[in-house]
Amino acid sequence: MKTIVPGAAMLGGIALMLSASNVAATDAADVERPNAPEMSLAEIRAFNAKLPKDHRYFIVCKREGVTGSLAKVVRVCQTREDMDRLARDAQNGTRDIMERTRVAPGCPPPLCPADE
Repeated sequence: MKTIVPGAAMLGGIALMLSASNVAATDAADVERPNAPEMSLAEIRAFNAKLPKDHRYFIVCKREGVTGSLAKVVRVCQTREDMDRLARDAQNGTRDIMERTRVAPGCPPPLCPADE
């Protein structure tokens, strides 16, 4: 009989966690798109507290070194959606460059000696 009580408590805890995650997901759907670069760190923390970490508007801040300086760093904050878009655009740009510079195997006609 004692083994049933911990199992029931575990099921109750799981049901509570699932209902809490559904409430958070519903609340997160109503969030407006933030202007991350204009927000202070305190505003970003308060905004992120309302969202799950995998939400598209969750703001991620990184410290990036300034070119030409050994010590100066800048904080760059972007939403996950912006980071995904930038990565996708860079990947597509690289693919386009690779396709444009692709050369057919063999010698190009103006440079090859004529086959005689």
